[in-house]
Amino acid sequence: MRIDFTGDELILALISLLRATDPRLLRQGPEGFSIDLEPLEKKTAPTADERLLLRLHAALAAPTAENCYALELSATESSRLAETLASLEQLHEWAPDVLAMSRNLREKLERK
Repeated sequence: MRIDFTGDELILALISLLRATDPRLLRQGPEGFSIDLEPLEKKTAPTADERLLLRLHAALAAPTAENCYALELSATESSRLAETLASLEQLHEWAPDVLAMSRNLREKLERK
């Protein structure tokens, strides 16, 4: 199924899955967060979540003229992202706008 993400939604999905899969790949630096996916890229047998992380990151790195990132996701991948977002929403308080974006993205993922 095809899911159209905005840039912000794709970043939220990527960071959320990183936090759930391997938070060590997400590092906070002086200018914000950085992502180091090199350990995943070197793996010979990445997990399904790790493959999805690499796909999300590649989509984000691809140029887009309209801030729209289309990805083909399996039902399992869509469910995994929706579950991850829901779980992280419960772990700590999010800013209202980020929480609204997360919930909207979950609805989009669950509709498919």
